[in-house]
Amino acid sequence: MIEGSRITNTVDRCSMVGFTEQVQRLRADEFGRDLFTIPAFEMLLDLYTCKSRRPRSLTALTAASSASERNSQRIVHRLAQRELVKLRRDPSDGRRILVELEPATRELLDRFFDRMVELVAVPSACQPNEH
Repeated sequence: MIEGSRITNTVDRCSMVGFTEQVQRLRADEFGRDLFTIPAFEMLLDLYTCKSRRPRSLTALTAASSASERNSQRIVHRLAQRELVKLRRDPSDGRRILVELEPATRELLDRFFDRMVELVAVPSACQPNEH
């Protein structure tokens, strides 16, 4: 078992983001992509990890979701209503809608992943049931 202080030296926000992406893929592989889905979080994670920090097109973002394109679009509009993302028309192509994280959402995700680091760093007293 790794001591809590050693974990904090090797685990940071970036590694937690990568770990979350791996867990999402593992969950989909083991249980099926259609059984357990978290499409809103998948899209927020996609925007959060976008290397260029540029807005994503609505079409590209919906492809990052496990939901259908139609449901993904509804989810994006709900995210916008809750002010988690900003929607705007592409100035070079008015038909295209661009989606980007609101600054407060980026801060929220920063805190979320920092909290994950803290959770990993503190060993849990809970042990899986032995059969």
